[in-house]
Amino acid sequence: MKRVWIFSFECAGIVKVGGLGEAVYNIAKHLASRGFDITLFMPSHGVYTKRDVKEKLSLQKGSIPIRGRVKESIFLPYRSSFRYKIGIQTGSLDGFKVVLFCGLNDAASGILDDETVYRPGLIEDKSLLLARGISGYVDNLHDMSQNFPDVIHAHDYHAIPAAVLVKQKLEKYNRKAALVLTIHLLSGKKCSWNYVGENWCGIENKPHQVYLHDAKMEMSHKTALRKAGLKLESFGAIESHVLASVSRTYLQDEVIRQIGEGCKGKSTFHWNGCDWNQKTMLETVLTKIGGDARSTLGLTEIKRHDLRKYFLTKAIGELRPEEPILDEEKARETVADFRSAPFIGNGKLQPFSEDGPMILMTGRLSEQKGVDILFKAIPYVLERVPTAKFVLLLLPLGEEINLINQSARLMSRYERSLRIVFGRAPSIYSLAHLASDVFVCPSKWEPFGIMALEAMATGNPVVATAVGGLKEIVVDVNQDVENGTGVLVPKNDYESLGKALSSMLAIEMMSESFQKAGGAEHPQVEEISKAISNDFLRRTALRQPSYGLKLRENAIRRVETTFRWSKVIEMIIDAYEKATRLASSL
Repeated sequence: MKRVWIFSFECAGIVKVGGLGEAVYNIAKHLASRGFDITLFMPSHGVYTKRDVKEKLSLQKGSIPIRGRVKESIFLPYRSSFRYKIGIQTGSLDGFKVVLFCGLNDAASGILDDETVYRPGLIEDKSLLLARGISGYVDNLHDMSQNFPDVIHAHDYHAIPAAVLVKQKLEKYNRKAALVLTIHLLSGKKCSWNYVGENWCGIENKPHQVYLHDAKMEMSHKTALRKAGLKLESFGAIESHVLASVSRTYLQDEVIRQIGEGCKGKSTFHWNGCDWNQKTMLETVLTKIGGDARSTLGLTEIKRHDLRKYFLTKAIGELRPEEPILDEEKARETVADFRSAPFIGNGKLQPFSEDGPMILMTGRLSEQKGVDILFKAIPYVLERVPTAKFVLLLLPLGEEINLINQSARLMSRYERSLRIVFGRAPSIYSLAHLASDVFVCPSKWEPFGIMALEAMATGNPVVATAVGGLKEIVVDVNQDVENGTGVLVPKNDYESLGKALSSMLAIEMMSESFQKAGGAEHPQVEEISKAISNDFLRRTALRQPSYGLKLRENAIRRVETTFRWSKVIEMIIDAYEKATRLASSL
């Protein structure tokens, strides 16, 4: 059995901001189910004070505090010397162990227990105290003659100081562990030696062997950082035995290009996975809302387009009292103040007054996700499909206040066609996916794109920009009409995005009309097809009016055959084995 220590800033089930948290949780859970001994290390972000999380993880307070002093540093933001006292909360989640580092004095608590996971200006402090915390943890394990890990798996730049420090400390105790670094999203973060070195994070400047340019070579840690151009991710890549990313495209086009060709020989990729199951989710949703939906719509049998009508004209306007959930105070206060229609206060919305073909988008509200490009595409879609409805379930961050306000103003402008839920809304999240016609991912860059997988798993054809992992997830119908799952468009091209969305909506509308007519020719099919901008696709849809149903089936099948975690985890195990072989040779 391999022992794996995972370092991350987030994990679903504990605290989650985006796709990283979902990936880390599933990696840990599925490795544990394979018999791996998994321990996840994280800053607490204050979650140990929340009763529900504490009970779910069965958290127990550790008995040995970790004390120390951080000396002055030139790393920005500048911080004076301070003393820290770090506590440990241990628990478990779905088969793997959890270790949370919390503060036991004001200085440490103000950093490790801050509820904003990625608060600007505090991320570096959390990284350094995570490193100091794990350093004390390792020393304590050594004193107790406990077993150390075989593999260290660090996720993104925040975890690099802790992972490199642990690798170094284990070597001090005559134990060699393989280090795997997965880059989910490049940051380009730079740092000084004062930051990663003994004054702050605690890494000692010692000669050691690394694997670079397909060869073993000896260098000091300070030299490695200088060779990395002071870039933290490049430093972590040099120190790692395997450098991984979450798609082949992102690895080749972005990670290696920015980190350096020297790491290419030890690089690999592992996708993220998705275990969503449409049938199971539909059963769960219908158990909750089926009775009300049948009563509201006057139906005995609920089909997908019926779910859509219920969602658009009722459910989206009946969020639970605590929804939408926003963790960041600044974003929460901004959204709560919106009062102009369709807002009704505290982020809640009026439902649509009528049904219509639905486009869904989920994820963070950020420039990276291309929401501004989608906004520009809305007129192109409405020109061709006037009844189209856009539903955006977005997670805004405190630093995105301008984008929040801009989005709210646009919703007032397109009151008949657009609804944006700012924050988490668990009561409607699954329903939205099961009710929508088309899913959109207009990202400007996207290392992987878990939201596209979730959409496809629930039977949604996806219109996405041809960037990063989205190019590997979505099979473009223009390239493979039989196995297609959506359309890929150039990034930042809102006109192409609008045409592709209109085309996919029209194909699904034709299929819906065909089904409603019991498989007979429907007079609206010819008229609807005019919204399909591609002549080949229009002819295909006219020959096969149920082609939209085929796209849904293709999407579900692609997730099932390629992106299940049971398959993806094999890629991660291969990375561990490659790293272990390389580590043993150094």
